[in-house]
Amino acid sequence: MAAPPPKPKSKQTPEDLAEVERALSVLQGRHPEHERVRREDEENRARRKAEIEAVSSVEARRVRSRRSLIAVGVVVVGVVAVAGAVVLRSELARRGRIEQAADPYRAMGFVVVDTSSRGEPSKIEANVPAGCVLATSSTGAPVRVAHAGGAVEGPTPVLTCLCEGGAVTVTGDLKAGEGLALLRTDASAVGGSRAFAFLPLKPGTIGRTDQACAEGSLDAWLDAKRWTQESPAGATRPIAPIAPADSERWLAADPKRAALRRAGFELRAIVEREAPFAVVEIPAESCVLLAPERAGDQPSLRLKGGALAVGPAAGGAIWCTAAEGLVLAQREGEGELAVLTAPAARAGGLAGAREAAARAELAIAAATVPAGDRGWSATQVLLASGIPATLVTAANAPDLGGDPEARIVALSLERGGSLVVDLPPDVYSFCEPALDKALSTVCVFSGPQKWRADGAGTVAGLARAKHPFWLFGLQGVNEPAALKAETQLVNLARRLHGEGFEPTTIEAVTELDKGAEVLGRANEDAIVAFSLAPVAPWVFPYTDGPAWTLESEPRIVPVKPLERVTVTATTKTLPPKAIRRTVVFRRHSR
Repeated sequence: MAAPPPKPKSKQTPEDLAEVERALSVLQGRHPEHERVRREDEENRARRKAEIEAVSSVEARRVRSRRSLIAVGVVVVGVVAVAGAVVLRSELARRGRIEQAADPYRAMGFVVVDTSSRGEPSKIEANVPAGCVLATSSTGAPVRVAHAGGAVEGPTPVLTCLCEGGAVTVTGDLKAGEGLALLRTDASAVGGSRAFAFLPLKPGTIGRTDQACAEGSLDAWLDAKRWTQESPAGATRPIAPIAPADSERWLAADPKRAALRRAGFELRAIVEREAPFAVVEIPAESCVLLAPERAGDQPSLRLKGGALAVGPAAGGAIWCTAAEGLVLAQREGEGELAVLTAPAARAGGLAGAREAAARAELAIAAATVPAGDRGWSATQVLLASGIPATLVTAANAPDLGGDPEARIVALSLERGGSLVVDLPPDVYSFCEPALDKALSTVCVFSGPQKWRADGAGTVAGLARAKHPFWLFGLQGVNEPAALKAETQLVNLARRLHGEGFEPTTIEAVTELDKGAEVLGRANEDAIVAFSLAPVAPWVFPYTDGPAWTLESEPRIVPVKPLERVTVTATTKTLPPKAIRRTVVFRRHSR
């Protein structure tokens, strides 16, 4: 299309235009410059309008551009916010699942060390101080805990203890959105791997990698009294306090246990099949009896530091000690383990406790006392045999000393024959059991004696005593048969003491030609009586019916308060009343 023809240019000059404007102004009756001024004013207004429109157009374009950018930004921010909210919600849900998996263990004293990240949900790497570590997953999937000493892998929670701190790595086969948690607690809070059975949780996998420090961790747990804290219902406990009524029911459940009751034993704990041990506080001057449910089980007593006081042995075990303490009664086998204690003075020390166990038909495979308590244990034998403490002195090898007036001696030996006695030619003795074989022996001598250890490092003790009041009838005899009878009487007195009898002599007793008349006293229900004389057979048992001897069961004669009971000798002859002395063991009513 052809372009329009150019606009013709005005041929008027500025001077001509001015002349025209003056003419127009004159014709209109105005000032000659009026028309020019009006024209210039219109031109200025048109120019100003054009400038304003140009500026407005630029500003409008700028506003539209800014609004477009803001709209785009809002859209982008919205998209990012929505995406972020989705990610945050997913992460919060993931962390919530991890927290939920760790919460039960935090309530038990564990502290969260670290959790896996969203970017690496199947792995944790952390430096952990020495102690016990627990790893779990939000899904319950198996995990692996690796440390300097090895690795533990299996179902969660995985629990193990470390003797030294260091790097720990936890891994598991987890998907995105899941995670792991690593927790820790001090070994003293749980007792190390030795006390895992008493945890308030049931681990899925256990690692026993703390053998080097397990005993120390267990001792720290004991010192912290953690074993006294309440356990969840149904949880295995390191100690279940036994009430006196429960102890009495246990003792009464089997007639054979009556011998234990008479010796003063009480049930202190039952080590259940699910538990490796029970914590038992031992009073001073006590004997501990371990009675396994199954004969083949091997119980033992652990002292602080891990040393064993007695056992393990296939059968029952006895340990007597002068000091109070805290011990672990350890069970090894398939049956439960009963733990009983008795005052050593009532039980008769180690020897009396063994005798009570034998009467209860318990097979004792191991029995001992601390090395420094040998003399003390021998003393308990004499005290339980009706010999007053004022007459007894004790000694431990190698410093055995001497007592020229002592005639009755109890021995406590680590091995038979570890103490040797030197006697003058005119002094005789009798020991039951034999001195060179038994670990606990009672001997009676007709005169002074000297004792010595058979070698350096001998672990042995003895207790010596003068004749007690109830044996004065045999004081001064020098016949071996009389010394044997005296030894048997000491052992009989110890047995009767365990059944509640105490010796008396002439009180409430009337001598008769063929025996004696005994008056029952208040709070008594039975007696055992015999007479002593310095002539053969030296001991004359009394009875109200069947005869008895020192080698057989004694005749226990029932009595009532203020009732007179006549007992007669079981021998054909009886020495005159002037030279014999009647001894009555009386039992208080129970």
